[in-house]
Amino acid sequence: MLFKLSFNNMKKSIKDYAIYFLTLVLGVSIFYMFNSIDSQQAMLQVSQSQRNIIKLMIEMLGYISVFVAIILGLLIVYANNFLINRRKKEFGIYMTLGMGRRQISKIILMETILIGIISLIIGLAFRNICITIYVNISCKNV
Repeated sequence: MLFKLSFNNMKKSIKDYAIYFLTLVLGVSIFYMFNSIDSQQAMLQVSQSQRNIIKLMIEMLGYISVFVAIILGLLIVYANNFLINRRKKEFGIYMTLGMGRRQISKIILMETILIGIISLIIGLAFRNICITIYVNISCKNV
């Protein structure tokens, strides 16, 4: 019952979730594109003298990747708090009808997980499309 309520809430407030969803999709895409730079074919076909530079760059990308993950995490928390604040009246009505805080928390958790899974799948698909386009363009230029 809570899942059905969560799903219906998401459909009802699609405008609010659209920005959150697009943010998550772009965040996932950028994060995974950023982390796949070191495995590109151009990185693997370099001379021995350039490999040391690339190893240092890959090490630096690891640190930058942690920074990007923290920024994306903060962005997700901010967007989630924004959505919760916009829906305070709705949650107040649920509490008036007898729903407890634990059930409301479960609804919010289900909505967040559902949006997260869908955005992860679409974000990875978008990343794959972008990388395919990038590889095709870079192969033509070589």
